[in-house]
Amino acid sequence: MKRHRDGIAAALGLVLGVAAMVGMVVSGVYANAAGAEARGVQALFHAAGAGPAAPAALLASNDIKNEVDE
Repeated sequence: MKRHRDGIAAALGLVLGVAAMVGMVVSGVYANAAGAEARGVQALFHAAGAGPAAPAALLASNDIKNEVDE
């Protein structure tokens, strides 16, 4: 009987997970998060690729934000 309940719980968890992912994709939250991540990675590489003389402080999140704003 316990094995039967575990199977039901696993199936229910899978269905709820798929429904949550579909909801995120349809609502646009996933696209916003992916865009924010891409902008953050681009800013990090921009600051880190400033040259060997770039100070280590450029890698701090505040400096990266300032670099992107300029």
